[in-house]
Amino acid sequence: MATLFGSDVSHGSEELGAAIRWLAGIAEAAARARELDLLEACCGGAFEWIPLLDDQSGQAEGFSWGTTLSGDAASSVAAMLRQHPECVTYFGHLAHDLRVDHRIRAAIAQP
Repeated sequence: MATLFGSDVSHGSEELGAAIRWLAGIAEAAARARELDLLEACCGGAFEWIPLLDDQSGQAEGFSWGTTLSGDAASSVAAMLRQHPECVTYFGHLAHDLRVDHRIRAAIAQP
């Protein structure tokens, strides 16, 4: 994913924000289609980039569909959150939301 922007990612760039939103949309479709490898790749890329933005407001909302996940899809997203602990703060509002799968809540609540 990082090769899309090269090694010099411009903080707060519109292109980076657009890429994150694009990945979130693909991840949502992948979750619906149960394409777990694609879901993980898209979440992994987006979760890596969200902390690089100067203005992260609104980025987590692009993943609001995550509140509906369960089963293997929830496990996949939780695994990506655990691999990107610097990103979980942007999803903190979901940590105590009982609509969110327990695996995702646990990954967000990790120390």
